[in-house]
Amino acid sequence: MAGKASRQLGNASFALRAESDPDSFSLRGVCAATMAADRFNMNRSWDHIQNKYVGTGHSDTTKFEWATNQHRDSIASHIGHSDLLMYFAVAENNAVGRVRYQLLEKMLQPCGPPPAKDDDDI
Repeated sequence: MAGKASRQLGNASFALRAESDPDSFSLRGVCAATMAADRFNMNRSWDHIQNKYVGTGHSDTTKFEWATNQHRDSIASHIGHSDLLMYFAVAENNAVGRVRYQLLEKMLQPCGPPPAKDDDDI
């Protein structure tokens, strides 16, 4: 127990010494620079993810595109989990293959046909 207290006391005394001495090394500047670099890298990686994967969206994503991506992700998850697929088959009183086929067909236009575009949006 004494070892932990002395380490904590040692770190606390270093922090006090660093703040009181103007010529000492500032930890706050280093942390701020590191955080800014991390933020920049995060934005770069987020742009990469948005370009790589269609479902992540972007600033120009419409409600219809967003809903379509959500429905397709859900349907893909339902098809991928065989126990859930069997549950749907029992609930609908259909064969598992037929339910899988219906879900695959639904992935083409899960939210129906796209809305008509206005001339102003083009």
